[in-house]
Amino acid sequence: MTRPDTGLVLDRRRFLRLGTLGAGAIGLGALGFGAVACSSGTSGQQAPAAELDYIRPTDPEVAAAEAARATSGATAAFALAAGVGAVDLGGRIVDTWTYGGAAVAPELRLSKGDRVRVSVDNGLPQETTLHWHGIRIRNDMDGAAPVTQQPIGADGGRFEYDFVAPDPGTYWYHSHSGLQADRGLFGAMIIEDPNDATGADADAVLVLDDWVDGLGTTPDAVLAALNPQVAGHGHGGHGGGAPAEHSDADIAAAQQLTSAGHGDSAALGGMTQHVAYPLHLINGRPPNDPALVEAAAGQRLRLRIINAAAETPYRFAVAGHELTVVAVDGFDVQPTTADTVILGMAQRVDVLVTVRSGAWPVVAKVEGRDGYASTVLRSHDAVPLPNPDVGGDIPELNGRLVPESELRPAEAVMLEKREVDRDYRVELIQAGDRYVWGMAGADAGRLVMKEGERIRITMINSSPMWHPMHTHGHTFAVPSYGGLRRDTVNVLPGTELAIEFDADNPGEWMFHCHNAYHFEAGMTANLRYIR
Repeated sequence: MTRPDTGLVLDRRRFLRLGTLGAGAIGLGALGFGAVACSSGTSGQQAPAAELDYIRPTDPEVAAAEAARATSGATAAFALAAGVGAVDLGGRIVDTWTYGGAAVAPELRLSKGDRVRVSVDNGLPQETTLHWHGIRIRNDMDGAAPVTQQPIGADGGRFEYDFVAPDPGTYWYHSHSGLQADRGLFGAMIIEDPNDATGADADAVLVLDDWVDGLGTTPDAVLAALNPQVAGHGHGGHGGGAPAEHSDADIAAAQQLTSAGHGDSAALGGMTQHVAYPLHLINGRPPNDPALVEAAAGQRLRLRIINAAAETPYRFAVAGHELTVVAVDGFDVQPTTADTVILGMAQRVDVLVTVRSGAWPVVAKVEGRDGYASTVLRSHDAVPLPNPDVGGDIPELNGRLVPESELRPAEAVMLEKREVDRDYRVELIQAGDRYVWGMAGADAGRLVMKEGERIRITMINSSPMWHPMHTHGHTFAVPSYGGLRRDTVNVLPGTELAIEFDADNPGEWMFHCHNAYHFEAGMTANLRYIR
């Protein structure tokens, strides 16, 4: 049915800031929208928001859900210190923000069911938080200020995250404050499966990233170049510290990067990105100074690929090797062979390769425009390549591409089929040709659920770009992809895509686009549990 009360999900502070863009009214009209989104399902029958009894992050239901998780009995303890420091990017020395003084944070590795305790010391000049991406975490440890915790105070604040990691797989962690994760505040978290059935002999993690900080500009200046009216305020009002100050030189450099044209990809439905990043990294290292991957010839090597980029999709391949995709976003898939795969921002893909003798280029090419990250896979008996920068063009990148729509879940991880209890529709939108993004429709501002319910959300992408859409605290199934399990899925322009999940993790959770700049510019909503 059609509803006239269409609205854009941006918090009150965001609406006030955007009032100068239109007539000043709160709603789509203020952003120049005339279209009316439609909605279906049970949402129209619920009580007004003011009458709903919400479950908050500190409520007993959250602690009860955590206590019910199966545990291994072991504890994995780590310490991270966020601070300002100099990072060597292949001979380019840049000042940035990091955990541990490198362009990618330390890899954290543990086992399924372990209790995780991570102390975070904040030496940054801004408040910060830490989000554990993809993990069915307890709500008060999700790291999304101010919803689930107060931010960790600047210049000396400390917080200890304490939670059970219930599911094995490839995950990652990153700052969830402003654009801090577009610096060096992110790293891999690997939860090993004691019953792993992939047959891998060895394991390596490849963290892909686009880099701009210190190369003539900053992430905050890039956002200011895209839209100065939304810059520096943080995730639609969800944290990030005070508005940043930028030099004229920072803004000029950022404007060059944001005026270099848009990428274009048939696989992603057209326009791919707005920022022409000057550098791309694998494990914090540029192509001229790669972090090599070494293994014995004949071994079955599991490559855990994490796209930690802020705005860049990557097409990944290994020269001379076929890929067997065995997992996405931490959940097993039916093994599928490919030459190349595409990862949207925040997605993870695990592939097996049978290592051939020699030294082989490993390339993550920017999908839709120039640019690449690369490293080298080398067998123990191989002679080193004379030039480690192998370039961004290998035949496998033009070989068999297996899109996520063709992957199918392993039987053991399929979501049980059942009737949907709540059926929501949200529209993914851009405000005309301005750099303002959001979720529209009568359902978008009231995505509520009760424990035990099956939830369906259909996303209608009426914007001109694709969006990697992410749910906190839940892994969903994609019915049109045979029930493929993910926590981040790419929604192409001009398409509809439904996700389904069980409401089994009470609290309040973010649901947003994982293009960091779209997120900052408003494409975010909340999933809220009610009693």
